[in-house]
Amino acid sequence: MTSQISQKKKILIAAYAISPYSGSEFGVGWNFVSKLSEFYDITVMYGTSGVCMGNRDAMLAYLQSQPADGVKYVYVEPNALVRLFDWMNRSVTPLFFSFSYMLWQRQVLATAKKLKKNEDYSLVHQLNTIGFRHPGFLWKLDLPYVWGPVGGSSDLNDIFFPILSKGNYLRNKLRNWTNRYFLRHSARVRNAAITAKAVFCATSADRDNFRRFLNVDCQVIRENSVLNMKDAIKPTGAQVQFVWAGSVDERKALNLLFSALEQLPSRSDWCLHVIGDGPIKSMLQARAVVSELDKQILWHGQVQREEVLRIMREADVHIMPSIMDSNPTVLLEAFEMGLPSIALDQFGAHDLITAETGFKVSVNTLEEIVEQLAQHITFCLDNHATVDLMKTNVLLRQKELHWDISLRQVRDLYEKVSHE
Repeated sequence: MTSQISQKKKILIAAYAISPYSGSEFGVGWNFVSKLSEFYDITVMYGTSGVCMGNRDAMLAYLQSQPADGVKYVYVEPNALVRLFDWMNRSVTPLFFSFSYMLWQRQVLATAKKLKKNEDYSLVHQLNTIGFRHPGFLWKLDLPYVWGPVGGSSDLNDIFFPILSKGNYLRNKLRNWTNRYFLRHSARVRNAAITAKAVFCATSADRDNFRRFLNVDCQVIRENSVLNMKDAIKPTGAQVQFVWAGSVDERKALNLLFSALEQLPSRSDWCLHVIGDGPIKSMLQARAVVSELDKQILWHGQVQREEVLRIMREADVHIMPSIMDSNPTVLLEAFEMGLPSIALDQFGAHDLITAETGFKVSVNTLEEIVEQLAQHITFCLDNHATVDLMKTNVLLRQKELHWDISLRQVRDLYEKVSHE
């Protein structure tokens, strides 16, 4: 066994956020590192596994229960200045995160240089955060450099700004402007992209942006993939069960779905399950009462992931009208549960959903989006057999979206890079 381990290539990974108990960036770090460790001798440098930079309670708890999982975890402790900026990020404005993260990445570079003196690494991989504005500094090491998955380079479409609150309007205008600035003018982004032996992007939109602005060719490898595959579908019953899950906020755009439901003629052959809480929930609940939709909407609130999956398992169609999402976990969970999805034709949904596995809503005008949502919902209500066929197609598509495929793609990149 020892000889087999010694033959594995040694890979140095920077994963700012990592935890076996959380999703989002933490899950991205954990899934890639844990799964790649089956094939490589992994050393991972990390900065958080909890609510803020420097919180590593979750990883300490994990390492106590699994002290020998085959990965070397190197905690890069934020220094006093990094912690100050992180406190300002949480207490004053999120704009300070960039400062804290950049300074922490300089600590990562220093740590990597020390590790490199004692280990013969085949390559170094900047894993997360996946935002393209934060490539870190590991490209400065004298090692083949891999960067990805890279995301967050796409703008919010202008048609959505009229439905945003003043704060979100200004925040997303600033985000769009800084996206274009970083793609065109950031020396760190350009140096990382050009120096990298391989860059892989989270979505085809991110790939296209890297080609257009940085003249760098990227492969698309999602930050999340399907883990569990369902064996059989649940036939659609007399009442079609729709499900929506996420934070009830402007970005997830549950209000657009409500506008579509309000266009439907009065009929009782549907039910909508809403999973999650958020700042506009009470407003939407009041709106449902006024529009007489409340009797067909079940508000589940914030529940554990196991309960989310149970509700989705009993549903028929997943609806995701998010106006800004890369590869949301809930969309991949819908694939795991064998559900066709209705989603806006942009970002990750554009790549994931096919005509055989769901409905993609063209992003032209708000009026057309609402109209198409209503049309797709009506189609599902009137064509149960087609919905069941889509469910079967989703089960077939699971294999293409499985983690095994993503890992194979990353391993192919590793092998190519380490032999160049």
